[in-house]
Amino acid sequence: MPMPPFQEFMRPILKCLEDGAPRKSRDITEAMAVQFALTPAERNALLPGGSLVIRNRVGWAMTDLGKAGLIERVSHGVWRVTSDGKAALVKYPTAISLRELGTYPAFKKWKAEFAAPVTTATSEPLLGHSPLAPGEADETPHEVMDRLDGELRHEVQDELLARMLEMPPARFEWLVEELVVKLGYGASASEVKAAMRRGAGDQGVDGVISEDRLGLGQIYLQAKRWQSKVTRPDIQAFVGAMHGRAQKGVFITTSEYTKDALEYAKAVQGLRIRLVDGRELASIMVDVGLGVAEGRTYRTYRIDNDFFEDEY
Repeated sequence: MPMPPFQEFMRPILKCLEDGAPRKSRDITEAMAVQFALTPAERNALLPGGSLVIRNRVGWAMTDLGKAGLIERVSHGVWRVTSDGKAALVKYPTAISLRELGTYPAFKKWKAEFAAPVTTATSEPLLGHSPLAPGEADETPHEVMDRLDGELRHEVQDELLARMLEMPPARFEWLVEELVVKLGYGASASEVKAAMRRGAGDQGVDGVISEDRLGLGQIYLQAKRWQSKVTRPDIQAFVGAMHGRAQKGVFITTSEYTKDALEYAKAVQGLRIRLVDGRELASIMVDVGLGVAEGRTYRTYRIDNDFFEDEY
């Protein structure tokens, strides 16, 4: 079955601990993976930050159960059910969520103490704070942050693409030159600019640049500030211009490619063709910091296990 939202792990975790025996976090996580019949792919799924989704969701469920006083930590990474936890299994026979936890004074007090914007753990979710209101969402704090980060990035990329489409041709040519330099191509920045300006025009640039600072390989580059889709004949013309000049080519456009264009580029023999559409172009610009400024940085924290496990 699909990976459950983190709230759906709450009652099963209590049930797993019902006998009162202390259990390690990793054993509880494994028990949840077995109970929900997660596939190997689901067990190994990662959040963008690199942590396991299953560990993150079970960890946050345990965090909230602990803050409500339904489970307690016996030692590092070892947990057991409390008397309130056993009573909760009887009181809530089908499911326990943030809404039910919101009825416990300890949980309400904890939520009130952290009403301000929060920072969360990155690899030890059991010490974090869930900013979600009871019953409001099924995402863990890490998932909320990852989703918001993706939404903000998507918004910036859309704006970058819109700005590029409004650029005068000469300004777009300059942008492509700056991007190529940022990506580390060319024997030097001046070599890149000279090579590309020799072929400037037609709302874009084209030229042969060095693959690296040693100049051991050549790349044919063409960039078009277009709104209409790039077609197969456009790529055929690009390939024809490459012959005798370079074995690798990069075609950049602010628009998209037709299916025929994409298939033709893959089928070309003896040449390596890379097609970059407008959305990927904007994404690359964000990655290298071209045309964007970094806003506020939100720091996350995790427990340094080595610090606490070192001998005194």
